Amino acid sequence: MDRISKPYIALMLTCLIWGTTYLVNKLGVTQIPVFLFTSTRQLISGGLLLMYLFIIKKHPWPDTRYLLFQGMMALFMITLGNGIGTYGLAYIDSGVSAILAAVSPVIIALLTIYLKPDEQLNRIGWLGIITGFGGVVMICFDKLAPAANHDSTVLGFIFTLISVVAWGFGSVISKTRHFEYSPLLAAGFQMFFGGIPLAIIALFVGVPNDFHVTTNMLIIWVYLIGLGSIVAFSCYIYALKHLPATLVSIQSYINPIIAIFLGVLFLREKVSFQLIIGAVLTFIGVFLVNYSQYRRRKKLVKINMN
Repeated sequence: MDRISKPYIALMLTCLIWGTTYLVNKLGVTQIPVFLFTSTRQLISGGLLLMYLFIIKKHPWPDTRYLLFQGMMALFMITLGNGIGTYGLAYIDSGVSAILAAVSPVIIALLTIYLKPDEQLNRIGWLGIITGFGGVVMICFDKLAPAANHDSTVLGFIFTLISVVAWGFGSVISKTRHFEYSPLLAAGFQMFFGGIPLAIIALFVGVPNDFHVTTNMLIIWVYLIGLGSIVAFSCYIYALKHLPATLVSIQSYINPIIAIFLGVLFLREKVSFQLIIGAVLTFIGVFLVNYSQYRRRKKLVKINMN
């Protein structure tokens, strides 16, 4: 398997797995106290991955500069990006959350202009970002009206937007520093470091007196720890290291389609004309972003040859 195809396979796995975690996360926050849910997920995932790398693979211990940088990334991508975003999911519908998450590629594209100008989008790429966002809005639009009737929706919007901005900022910033360590090490430290503030919040918030662990909760926990965090987040970090941040960000467009497809497949949800058009627009957007990055790479190859 060549070096070019591996990052794309990692990105595809990220999209596939995180597409399934939309529904699982929603189930999780309705059954488990949110910060207990997110902190244990990240601490266990990060801890297991680090144990594998240091004990089994005998990975060398990184320097202090690397640890400080991963601590900063953990704050943006895990504590704020994932933890606060999961907290917001407790107040809004998963469809609304998907639309807000689709703002992430726009934020990443804007931040790239200033922080990573060598990866900024051309006109075709921007057209793809806008088209893809329009497709996600069309797919999930029906869920906006019922969600707007809840007073807590505004709070959910705020928390989710904070998480989206933090995730986008962290994704771009991570591209500005280059370390020779494995992307798996970055994923492990980010999950573990990011879970610490969430665990502190969980301790202060406490657990309801009637809370008890059920079999369903354990299944959700194991699924999100194993696939949602260890596998998918590691794939995301790997793809982010080898591909432009704007290209990797399109997973926010594909995730909702996978989630809805699973709903049709397993829950027998109806497929509407609006859903089909939205999916087509989303895939056109993804294609345009990919095509713009392909043209950019082709141009760089010509420049290097000359």
